[in-house]
Amino acid sequence: MVRPFLTTQWKNVVLVNYRVSPDLLLPHVPPGSELDTPDDDPSLHLLSLVALEFAGMRVRGVPIPTARNFPEVNLRFYVRRGPMRAVVFLREFVPSRLTVLGARLLYNQPYHLARITHRAHRDGGRVRLDTTFEHHQHRGVIRLDARNEPFTPPEDSQEHFLKEHYWGFDRDRSGRSFRYRVTHPVWRIYPIEDAEVTISPGVLLGGEWQSISWQDALHSIVYAEGSEAAVYPAEPLEAGEM
Repeated sequence: MVRPFLTTQWKNVVLVNYRVSPDLLLPHVPPGSELDTPDDDPSLHLLSLVALEFAGMRVRGVPIPTARNFPEVNLRFYVRRGPMRAVVFLREFVPSRLTVLGARLLYNQPYHLARITHRAHRDGGRVRLDTTFEHHQHRGVIRLDARNEPFTPPEDSQEHFLKEHYWGFDRDRSGRSFRYRVTHPVWRIYPIEDAEVTISPGVLLGGEWQSISWQDALHSIVYAEGSEAAVYPAEPLEAGEM
């Protein structure tokens, strides 16, 4: 049995989902894969702004003293290869220099340093989540007010599609595609009643992304509980195929 490369808890996972043109995503699709869309809407191409908390992270079973508990903000989209449905990260931001260095060296992942806080406050039947973010001159927040009544959405729902991905795809420095497996239980989600988002994917991605009206492109927000999770070592995208 292959042992996980990384184990952790992912907690309070927020996905802010924007409808975008596939033309913006296609240059970033790893060779051998294709863009993926929810089963109920093949025309819907989504970019997700994700905020979450890592807790108790271990690398190959070893705790890293300065990189065990920290928040992350990332930007990702969705691809597939046959039955494997995966995410591709465009940017990942953490407040830990060691995490940035390790992710770039070991997984060729697009990590950057940022100031981030990510906290959930539970008060009886309510959950309030506050995320603050600062990268260079860009500052923004995610603030959610939800009912503390978590439930599991149906497998054919868009909420399930967005939160339940068990593969990551990317390219190494030579341009070859690789994949890595992710495992975690199915997550419950909270019913959101109010939301504010001022972090701009356009500012973080630059170029053509800056021309999008992100407020108009907002499609949905999903707030999931999270759970223990494991990430497995990278392997060629086509590994095991005949």
